[in-house]
Amino acid sequence: MKKKPAARRTHVKLPHEVVQDALLLAGQSGGPDEQSAAHARIAKQLGVSASMLYKWRQPAESGSGSPNPLERTAQLITVTGDTRIVDWLALRAGGHFVQDQVASTPEALPRAANALVREFGLLIAEVVDAADDQRVSPDESQRLREKWNLLRRRTEDFVRRCEKGDYGR
Repeated sequence: MKKKPAARRTHVKLPHEVVQDALLLAGQSGGPDEQSAAHARIAKQLGVSASMLYKWRQPAESGSGSPNPLERTAQLITVTGDTRIVDWLALRAGGHFVQDQVASTPEALPRAANALVREFGLLIAEVVDAADDQRVSPDESQRLREKWNLLRRRTEDFVRRCEKGDYGR
């Protein structure tokens, strides 16, 4: 029996929703008074007014008339075409940015699954080889990072295609 395709479940929030969630989370420990104090503290640290924070929580078209920092950052990335901005932000947040890669010639997903398992095995073997002498050089680290990021992109492409229901077609 063939499974019916599942709809992709990820929801990309709008920039003002992300800002709103972050601000609400920052003042979540107490009641309304604590939230106001947290917002005032955040506004002071950012060098903006508390009312500006509230405006950033609204859609730009109905809010302050100026985009919030997330919208401005997205615009900067679009205008420059440079994803190093996102990578810098990801590093500041303790992670890494890896741009999704869509296969130019999509292969059958069962074969793609086997290829991913094989590539992951090869990466593990490289990790073992690099660490074998109890020292990993900067060049080895860079090669591992590049291969890991490539594998992550390919895996993301695979998972997205599975989410669309492409597996088994």
